[in-house]
Amino acid sequence: MWCGVFAILCLLLGISEARKGFGPGEQDWGYVDVREGAHMFYWLYYTTANVSSYTERPLVLWLQGGPGGSSSALGNFQELGPVDTKGNPREGNWVQHVNVLFIDNPVGSGFSYADNTSLLVTNNEELVDDLLTFMLHFYKKHQEFKSVPLHIFSESYGGKMAPALAIWLDEAMKAGELAEPGTLKSVTIGNPWISTRHICREHSNYLYVNGLIDEDGVALLDAQEERILSALKRHEFNNATNEYLEWYDLMQELTGGVYLYNTQTHLDPSEDRTYGYGPELNDLMENVSVALQINGSVYASQVIDVLTSLHEDRLKSDYNAIPRLLNETSVKINIYSGQLDTLVPTAATLSLIKDWAWNNKSEYLQANRTAIVIDGILQGFQKVGGKFGMYWINRSGHLAPSDNPTAMQYVLKSVTQYDAESSEK
Repeated sequence: MWCGVFAILCLLLGISEARKGFGPGEQDWGYVDVREGAHMFYWLYYTTANVSSYTERPLVLWLQGGPGGSSSALGNFQELGPVDTKGNPREGNWVQHVNVLFIDNPVGSGFSYADNTSLLVTNNEELVDDLLTFMLHFYKKHQEFKSVPLHIFSESYGGKMAPALAIWLDEAMKAGELAEPGTLKSVTIGNPWISTRHICREHSNYLYVNGLIDEDGVALLDAQEERILSALKRHEFNNATNEYLEWYDLMQELTGGVYLYNTQTHLDPSEDRTYGYGPELNDLMENVSVALQINGSVYASQVIDVLTSLHEDRLKSDYNAIPRLLNETSVKINIYSGQLDTLVPTAATLSLIKDWAWNNKSEYLQANRTAIVIDGILQGFQKVGGKFGMYWINRSGHLAPSDNPTAMQYVLKSVTQYDAESSEK
């Protein structure tokens, strides 16, 4: 009888009742209709940390890149969730420290789906608008998180999504429409695709200094990069993406098929090279669908449609969003970069940071770059000053939480200060 009374109280108070889902710990999941006919799937893991209430720990929102990567699959099972793709406990999982919210975004990714593919988003503004609508619904259902510190983490294409969402979230919170003002604390992005110009200028140099191409390869790739940049200058955005796909094929031919996301990961040609949609993960998500009783969509049924819908927008840059956050909000910005990533080389990210201008940038420039040493092993480096931080992650590529979970556990703690926030309450 008490369980029934408790459930009614939760509904009246706008608090969602946790459930047993797939894997350890309490969870919640479901769909939010962000527009008529557009259904966004989310999966919330309540922290398993030894605290009296999960609200003592921050909420981390994980947004997958792509566009079209599945947060509930790739981010969850391959990078930082409580279990891996084999169903085994992940020692370096983030849920043991914080609450983690995975969203399959944009609509059409993972378990998210649209009744008609004409409803899929076509640009970043529409994408972020859907995310903001989702967050409005999320905070209505989970009012207990309205005063819990929120930290956005993402990677890759998240370099466009996460900062833009943060701007809108901060404005909505200040207007009293979401959570309490100041709840959004930080945005942290790994190997971010933010400025195509900066990235294209570094691809061939990265491959050359790592012995993956020779001087002739540099000339061929640079010529193809110029075709990408020329198309962008002419605002021929569809053509720019087409030229980028040509660049990828050429890069694969010249390097003998190097793995784009990690130069030191050697894959057999028959193995999965996708961003979270290979046979192993697809099979796993079928089991997840049964366990969670997901009746809305077949996993990954619309991901190709998502890529097609966003084809024109993929290489457009969002150069100003992060400086705007640094200048106009209290939100802290952090970037981490895996040294083995071909897609977004570390040098491209550093070049972008150098070109950015923001108030009190001198605090970052004057900060010391220090080593991250854990149990006697060098895991990377950090440079944090003012509201900006940069983390270099050793022995990792594009999917840093998967490649070097030890270093990324350090970044998670450094950014969220989850233990400090718990002790203050």
